[in-house]
Amino acid sequence: MGQASTAMYLLIYDEGTELAVESDLQAEVEVQLGMPLSIGRVSALLGIDPALGLDMKDRVRALRIDSWSQILVDLLDTHVVRLERTGAQFLFLTTAELSDQLLVAAPNFRNRLTEVLRIVPDDPSGAGSL
Repeated sequence: MGQASTAMYLLIYDEGTELAVESDLQAEVEVQLGMPLSIGRVSALLGIDPALGLDMKDRVRALRIDSWSQILVDLLDTHVVRLERTGAQFLFLTTAELSDQLLVAAPNFRNRLTEVLRIVPDDPSGAGSL
């Protein structure tokens, strides 16, 4: 992630690993950028802030897309340009199933993503795999 440019990443995790993935991301941002990372749930934001927190000043923003919502799709597809104009880095975390639906239903959002990545939590045993 660049520090002076907008980027939007769709990070896909396996069901049941979201807490480990979020913990790893928070640790990495803390170490690499020296700042805390809070991860909001989109389902919580939809009822509160229809602009998905565009007025926040954080350089890195993370949102877990935890449930399917046509309202979310419409917001992302309509406001993706506003997201770009914030100059922030966006990390959208979700499952493979929800990402497939989102990528099909929100073409403007899909076309502006910097990258779509599958993310797995670190091996807690420290043994790693070959």
